[in-house]
Amino acid sequence: MRVTRPLAIDARDPLDPIDRATLDTFLSTVDAEDVRVVVVIPAYNEADAIASVLTAMPDKLDGVKPTVLVISDGSTDQTRAVATANGALCCETPINRGQGAALRLGYLAAIRLGASYIGVIDADGQWSPDGLVTGLAYLTSGDADFVQGSRVLGSTVVGDPVRDLGVKVFATLISRLTRVSVTDTSSGLRLFTTSLAGKLRLDQPQYQSSELLIAAAFAGARIQEFPDHMTKRIAGQSKKATNILYGWYYTRAALRTYLRERWIAPS
Repeated sequence: MRVTRPLAIDARDPLDPIDRATLDTFLSTVDAEDVRVVVVIPAYNEADAIASVLTAMPDKLDGVKPTVLVISDGSTDQTRAVATANGALCCETPINRGQGAALRLGYLAAIRLGASYIGVIDADGQWSPDGLVTGLAYLTSGDADFVQGSRVLGSTVVGDPVRDLGVKVFATLISRLTRVSVTDTSSGLRLFTTSLAGKLRLDQPQYQSSELLIAAAFAGARIQEFPDHMTKRIAGQSKKATNILYGWYYTRAALRTYLRERWIAPS
């Protein structure tokens, strides 16, 4: 099993050539002064939905304007143009590599920018950016290193009974693997300290939410959840696989991560 380097090391000199070239190009055009909170938004052909997420972004997080970073993962529509028109920074890769790869690139950028906190929110509008304010309060108070919104503690109107069952099954699985009680392992809204991110090894190109959560737990993170609300996507179509394939890929990513963190390369 391939074991990548911790993000803090890889951020200084990425091994992946696309990460290296994209990050160098991006950083050469960015003013990194007063960057405290970076909100990473992975996006693949989300031009029709992402504007609503960006316009709802809180004006301030932890007392300063957040740096909103859209990772356009090989998009072929106007995702980048819409993102920049709505005040976000944008990193764009030449090919589509998957949400996990896009998020990892965003974390590397946040580390290089010197941020204290990293937020993550989906580009499809299913999770409100208002939750970033709630979540960040857990981090700034020192009560947690990793926090996420939970549709189980809150609510969802998506209305897919198979996915709803899957949320419960995966929560049980990951809670048992990590011995950390969680209710929503695929939340679309998460926040964590950059110091925690620097300790993590992440290599899943897709289905990274379970990898991130399991890696954080094995890194000793204090994990908290808060009630949140998940709605239907604003526009466009989901890029996720069918329910059966999604369940298989998600389970595989979770078990691979557990094997790596528990037995192959423990912290």
